[in-house]
Amino acid sequence: MRLGQRNNRSVLRTVGQAIIALVFLFPFYWAIVLSVAPKSKVFTLPPDLIPGWDFHPWEEVFKAAPWGLYFLHSVIITGSTILLVLITGATAGYALSLSTFRGREVVFGIFLAALMVPPEAILIPDYVVAYHLHVLNSLTGQVLPFAANVFAIFIFRQFFKTLPKEMWDAAQLDGASWWRYLWNLALPLSKPAVATVSLLTFSSQWSQFQWPLIITQGQAARPIEVALSYFQGFDGTHWRELAAASILTLTPIIIVFLFTQRYFVVSVAGRIDDRESSVAMGPRNQ
Repeated sequence: MRLGQRNNRSVLRTVGQAIIALVFLFPFYWAIVLSVAPKSKVFTLPPDLIPGWDFHPWEEVFKAAPWGLYFLHSVIITGSTILLVLITGATAGYALSLSTFRGREVVFGIFLAALMVPPEAILIPDYVVAYHLHVLNSLTGQVLPFAANVFAIFIFRQFFKTLPKEMWDAAQLDGASWWRYLWNLALPLSKPAVATVSLLTFSSQWSQFQWPLIITQGQAARPIEVALSYFQGFDGTHWRELAAASILTLTPIIIVFLFTQRYFVVSVAGRIDDRESSVAMGPRNQ
């Protein structure tokens, strides 16, 4: 009886997960359908959920903007931001978790309070700073405001706190400094945290629209997301072309998530994977 109940729960859980997955995948599927739908079926009710074979919107998308240049800009901006966020997040999280100094918890509380500040509230100060630093209409101006991330600091802090204190004691006996311990031992063991921060930073930075639209002009430094605005004008919104362009911008995020989802789940669960945990706990157990 218990085995039957367990099987029923497993089936219900699988069905529930499938339904949730379909709900989240439907907008992406609908964008695909809309991007190849005939123009006459865009506003039909009920909507036609079967994809058509009109690829004219895709042709218009590739003619409307230099996607290769915008894609290169997005790669440079996103890659640079991820690198800086990993450095600032790891060092700050390390200091707030393993080192001891007066007011540490107060500093951490201030960082958490910064999470409640909406980005729109600091949009004008960011623009003024970028203007005085002469980084408007540049790739640098799109990286600097996001070089440090409070959520990344929080993730690294929480992960570093799970490392056994005996690891630091053993490193001290070997003459390791705080910095050497961080870069040679703590950070290599924090692959789930690194993957999670990289994924979240990639997702948020790749999809940045408002800030690049404000500080850039022309094609000199605009990322791929800004190209979506080309299909919204005074003559209305070109929904089929907008759907096709949205698929182009979303595909890299989906690919990156597929390769990093395991580390993301492990980091959210707040544990080290079994192989790395055995390495970390080995000296203490021997």
